[in-house]
Amino acid sequence: MSTSKTHSVSVLLLLPLRLSVGLAFLIGGQSKLAAGNWGAAYESSLHDFVLSNLENAYGFYRPFLESFVIPNAGEFAVLVAWGELAVGFSIFLGLFTRFGAALGIFMVLNYTFAVGLGVWMPSLEAAYIWAMFTLLICSSGRGLGIDQVLRSRKRIRLFT
Repeated sequence: MSTSKTHSVSVLLLLPLRLSVGLAFLIGGQSKLAAGNWGAAYESSLHDFVLSNLENAYGFYRPFLESFVIPNAGEFAVLVAWGELAVGFSIFLGLFTRFGAALGIFMVLNYTFAVGLGVWMPSLEAAYIWAMFTLLICSSGRGLGIDQVLRSRKRIRLFT
């Protein structure tokens, strides 16, 4: 079996992982947007979440939460809602999958820092980080995704 054929098969094997991670982010973002006002209605939930987890947050991350996130909870609520939706679409459709996976890792890491979870410990968050890391390094969008079309036409190679 040639190398390109092997790569095509391995990328297709990642399709269920890509679809499930993308769908999870789509559902998360959609539920926050469904609260209303383009995601800004999620502000009180985000504010309460940060306050209730503030004492567990990582020490280096707590000043950021106190001085930037809490006073601007409305803006962060919109960013989180639309960020989850963008990551979900990117990963689910296989469109700029590497960029979407990197952004997803960034979002989950921020959540783990705010809650004080260890990324090295078995948890759902760690599973998402490792799943997106796998999608990132394997360029999984080339398996039945829009990245496959973009690369085959040699138009866009960045993030595909």
